[in-house]
Amino acid sequence: MKNKNVVFITSIPGEVDTSYQQYCFNTWKWWCKKNDIELFHLNEPLTDVKYMKPTWQRWYSLEILESNGIEYNQVAMVDVDTMIKWDSPNFFDLTDNKFSVCVDNDNIGWVKQSIDGYKHFFKNVELDWEGYFNCGFVVLNKKHKNLCKNIVNFWKKNDNELINLQTNLRKGTDQTPVNYMAKRDIEINYLSKKFNLTHFNRKEILNDFSFVDCGYVWHFNGFEKSWRCEIMKQTWEKIKDNYEN
Repeated sequence: MKNKNVVFITSIPGEVDTSYQQYCFNTWKWWCKKNDIELFHLNEPLTDVKYMKPTWQRWYSLEILESNGIEYNQVAMVDVDTMIKWDSPNFFDLTDNKFSVCVDNDNIGWVKQSIDGYKHFFKNVELDWEGYFNCGFVVLNKKHKNLCKNIVNFWKKNDNELINLQTNLRKGTDQTPVNYMAKRDIEINYLSKKFNLTHFNRKEILNDFSFVDCGYVWHFNGFEKSWRCEIMKQTWEKIKDNYEN
């Protein structure tokens, strides 16, 4: 049997409200079924999320799939605050079997401060905002097991300092360290921004739902988090007829 591609979504109850996740899964379940892709939901913590945030725990994804007996080809780790358009192309066909991501430089100031804030861990790596990517949409495969292990080991080695930075620097969790390690260790393939369309409000495509036509994977971030559930709900009400029962 041919190994399937897998969409891996992490949504662990606890620290944050994820009541909006129903709208995420409404779209991803339908799209995965349409494209013969397996959907895996990590909904139980591997350790206390107050200690190790779910964004760090997701880097166990390949180990988790293997421990559950799931044979895979490529794995897309996507955030639970995303929705995928009904007619989105199959991005797994566009990766050239490489570590594939989308650029995330909508807020250059935030990115620059985060790069500077984590630089002391990676003094010999030059990371520029132009190539900075968002970890809410990452496609990887078996060739990237070592990268995943390096990310998890980096957390274990530096957990106290990382917790301090997450609390005080407040410029992300795993994303910038992962950018540094990927830049240092592997070849990075950049997909169209349409596969991780972010910061709708900043792009002036939020109020009239223009983002629906502008991207394939909509990432509901870059605005007040308390808006998220209502915006995703309104989006689903607008587009749900495109997803067949």
